[in-house]
Amino acid sequence: MPDDLAANSTNFTIPGPQRTTLSMLRFYRAPLTFQQCIHHDYGNIVAIGQRNRPRYVFAFGPELNREILTSSDTFEISSALLKVPKHNELGQLFYHNLSLMKGEQHKQHRRLMQPAFHHQQIRYYEASILNETKHIAKEWEHRSIIDLNLEMKNLTQRIAMKTLFGLTDEKQIEALGKHVHQLTQSILWVTLVPIYFPFTPYWRALRQARIIQTILNSLIEHKRKEVKATDVFASLVQAHDEDGTALTDSELIGHAFTLFVAGHETTANALSWTIFLLQQHPQAMTRVIEEIDGLQTDEDITTYVRSTSTFLEHAIKESLRLLPPASIGVRVTHSACQLSNYHIPANTQIFYSPFITHRLPELYEDPHRFKPERWGGIKPSPYEYIPFSAGPHMCIGWSFAMHEMKIVLTILLKRYAFTIQQQTPITPNLMMRPVKGMPMRISPQRYSFKRVSVKGTINQLIDWST
Repeated sequence: MPDDLAANSTNFTIPGPQRTTLSMLRFYRAPLTFQQCIHHDYGNIVAIGQRNRPRYVFAFGPELNREILTSSDTFEISSALLKVPKHNELGQLFYHNLSLMKGEQHKQHRRLMQPAFHHQQIRYYEASILNETKHIAKEWEHRSIIDLNLEMKNLTQRIAMKTLFGLTDEKQIEALGKHVHQLTQSILWVTLVPIYFPFTPYWRALRQARIIQTILNSLIEHKRKEVKATDVFASLVQAHDEDGTALTDSELIGHAFTLFVAGHETTANALSWTIFLLQQHPQAMTRVIEEIDGLQTDEDITTYVRSTSTFLEHAIKESLRLLPPASIGVRVTHSACQLSNYHIPANTQIFYSPFITHRLPELYEDPHRFKPERWGGIKPSPYEYIPFSAGPHMCIGWSFAMHEMKIVLTILLKRYAFTIQQQTPITPNLMMRPVKGMPMRISPQRYSFKRVSVKGTINQLIDWST
């Protein structure tokens, strides 16, 4: 195409709301319904603020996902959502991780880390997942009401301690979990008030970061001597390229911290939503229970979850479609470029949306309904279904996460019936965490299921009609 014709076909004015601050406030307060509104009102590309030089652009749909996620030189990884100082102990934990790396460094680190998540390696983690899930199921025997999301976070954290770090000592597990929890809970305040005085959130966060680094440094030394260990951290410590290049201690700590924090939180949320959606759809729950009812031994369960055509897997995929744990992703333009037929300035924040993509009626029939059976007859492209992102930065642990969820759900659903409490407000936030928890009544599985009326944003996100 001649240059003048290409220039004439480029649109320099992107549709969208004019008020940047007000729009972004709406986004952070109600991120999911905000995306639905701007997509409905303005289309697949939406500028926030000045429409010819916007600070933020939202891009919706599989074609734009493909452009953004495959053109990593143009649409660079962004740390826009991470407001943590880089050049101290906090930065060493949060910025040394695969999701923020670019170019050759990213390729090398992914190559070094990939063996830890190979299908054969994942089988080594099955026993820990089974044992931890049976342990929590045992603990529930004398309880009738639980906060499901909190319980799932506790469970996935313990599974991560065992599979990621190979920890077996309960005091070590409790100590590391406590310090990581205290650190992550304070990050918002660190972002808002990055002031270093004794007992401020920033001071406390740095203190926790130093303690975590000390614990992980000690683990590195231990793993270098424990050559037969099969946990993820041991695999990373032993990994090296053909020329002998290995991960540095700082890189090991950063990768392990990120895998632990991001992995257990997102998996806990996905487990919570899958149980909630199944509980609210009695026919789907019945099919899952019928499928797993005959499983008696650990070997039965592991054989079952290794299959890729079960109704349980379809239910997990459908839950991830409707309520993906990473509902939105962000990139930044390295230089001025064109996205679709719109001119995008350099240094523009580009948001792409698994949440909206997964609800496009041209891709998914009855897109707002929970229909696990659809997965028996569809095979969306990598950019039409992106719960774990796509392209070079696709989540490295996606296969492990799916395997873990199938084991956990098989054990818990076989043993317990879950019933959400009547009129509970259920509202997911940007990271798909239910902001007011998910109180559930639990009882021994008696194969009788019914939908319960709930309040909250969830009623705007799910079509409950049958």
